[in-house]
Amino acid sequence: MTLHLLDKIGNWNPQLFREIKGRLNTGNMAIASALSLSGQLLLLMYFSAQIPVPPANGEYTNPIYHRFCTLDNANSYETKCVRDALGNFAINWPQWWLEIFIWLSILSVLALLVAGTYMLVSDLDKEERRGTLNFIRLSPQSAKTIFLGKILGVPILLYLAAILTVPLHLYAGLAAQIPVNEILCFYTAVAASCALFYSAAMLFGLTTSWLGGFQPWLASATVFVVFVMSVIQLTRTAWDLLTFLSPISILRYLLFGVVVNPNHAFHWLVASLDNLQWFYSPVGTNIASGLALSLLVCGTGTYWMWQGWQRRFPNPSATVLSKRQSYLLVICCQTIILGFALPSNPIAGSSLAALLLLNLLMFLALIAALTSDRQSLYDWARYRQQIVPSSQKLWRRYPLLDLIWSEKSPAVVAIAINLLSSVIILTPFTLFQKIEAKEFWDVICSLNLILIYAAITQLFLLTKTRNPEIWAAGTVGSAILLPPLILSMLLLTPEKAPIFWLSSTFVSFWSSSFTASGSTILFSILSQWSVLVLLNLKLRSQLRLAGQSASKALLKA
Repeated sequence: MTLHLLDKIGNWNPQLFREIKGRLNTGNMAIASALSLSGQLLLLMYFSAQIPVPPANGEYTNPIYHRFCTLDNANSYETKCVRDALGNFAINWPQWWLEIFIWLSILSVLALLVAGTYMLVSDLDKEERRGTLNFIRLSPQSAKTIFLGKILGVPILLYLAAILTVPLHLYAGLAAQIPVNEILCFYTAVAASCALFYSAAMLFGLTTSWLGGFQPWLASATVFVVFVMSVIQLTRTAWDLLTFLSPISILRYLLFGVVVNPNHAFHWLVASLDNLQWFYSPVGTNIASGLALSLLVCGTGTYWMWQGWQRRFPNPSATVLSKRQSYLLVICCQTIILGFALPSNPIAGSSLAALLLLNLLMFLALIAALTSDRQSLYDWARYRQQIVPSSQKLWRRYPLLDLIWSEKSPAVVAIAINLLSSVIILTPFTLFQKIEAKEFWDVICSLNLILIYAAITQLFLLTKTRNPEIWAAGTVGSAILLPPLILSMLLLTPEKAPIFWLSSTFVSFWSSSFTASGSTILFSILSQWSVLVLLNLKLRSQLRLAGQSASKALLKA
């Protein structure tokens, strides 16, 4: 029967059959099962040791309070330990099982996301170093088949370990008086989140082979940071979007009707959940609304990761996204972000900073996804008139239109268009939040910086240096981090040196009470535009040289 099942899997997805055959043997299954079961046993033993033990009869003088004891009375949150008829403390068993359920949920999700990401990126790195990834590209399998085969097959031992935790997790949830339909909603959110992070891991491993063996560690560390940030207390800003990237968002809904004691260790998870809104619609009181929003966020991210994989896997020299796709991607992402940003607490000074930080991260990823490599730019500069389809020669005759739509052209114009569309989409935020004039100009300066980063990245990828991706990433990272660090070390606060902070940093991240005169703001914007013009003139001259044929260059010499 097992062989018949494997034959069916092989006919449906040969890549999945290859992964299962290489990983699902008796020894690996025994190790994964032992680790899962021993971890559950240690968790039960730990919480069993936390159960309060009544002292001897002669020593019981002062009242004892413990979180696992029953409530003192219906109108109090004090968990005073009282003896039952047998002389033992009356234990609040639903509370005991609830903490087991919470910790098992958090640890299981953390293991699935972090370990699964590491396994997928490490597997792609090994395939790349062995050269077998090129053989897979030459196989008749489609990119979709290989994508699904990797995601379902590489972490299959991790799936086995997770499945073995379901009985204890389900029983603990039911014993904690959590409805079974809500627990099933949590499992659905876990599947959606794994699809998102695993798809991102596949695309990251495919596009960052220049990082070498550092790839899996960087990817898993990034996922861990995102997971930790998704567990933080809700802020009623755009930053709450991170919560819906992980199943912790649905775990909050599960605990909302159960954790009512403000002194509970996990009460901060459900704090302000009832005030959560998306486009002013309450999504914090109904688990169905929360699950729908979680599926929207994770589904949108998974879809675009899959689009990037579908473009990049068959052709490693292609950009992750086409310019046409990038315009639609920005519209989708900005709409979702705007939904969280609009109901932001206007008193919270971090609402604008959270919005700008999410946009910075998105545009840095977009710059990496759209910037063409050196050979593509040379081909475009030299053979632009020939590579334009004949049906489009009339309307693609002008270079500007080619910069907007062509896949091999420089990405600076496309990034500028995406920034413009972002400003248009996020305009309601500035109106409803009553953004002040200085904050508006901070946003303009931030957009100028993103364009400068795009031009720097394109220039580095056009050079003949070894590993230009590393140089581009290092330079852009230094341009983001070094200016505020240097200015802080020199004790030049935003109030003392406003022009330096406005010109070179995202000042809204560092100071919410920053003020600057009109002349300072104007000079800062002009200085940024000057740098941007110089960078683009340099890029234009490099492309003009690249567009000359080799024979023409020799004759000119």
